[in-house]
Amino acid sequence: GAPERIVDMCSSILVGEEEVPFDEGVREDFNRAYLELGGKGERVLGFADLRLDKAKYPRGFEFNAEELNFPTKDLRFIGLISLIDPPRASVPSAVAKARSPVLTS
Repeated sequence: GAPERIVDMCSSILVGEEEVPFDEGVREDFNRAYLELGGKGERVLGFADLRLDKAKYPRGFEFNAEELNFPTKDLRFIGLISLIDPPRASVPSAVAKARSPVLTS
């Protein structure tokens, strides 16, 4: 999802194979990387995980994103990925229309 929203749900981060607290230094590193990737015009996604109790969330458990029947804090941030997301074919004409003068009588 949106990296800034994912990070707000995390209390730790995976660095190599080690889980470390998500402190201010780590947050600064995250912000720097996120801004660098976003500044290139790329779509940036963030990833996190959380180990769930098998007794509380058995195989087949139906997660509900609207009712949030699962934890949304103390996640472990895993990383960022950036994608080149070219504009849709209709975007150039929409931009041209938005820039053209509008005449009213």
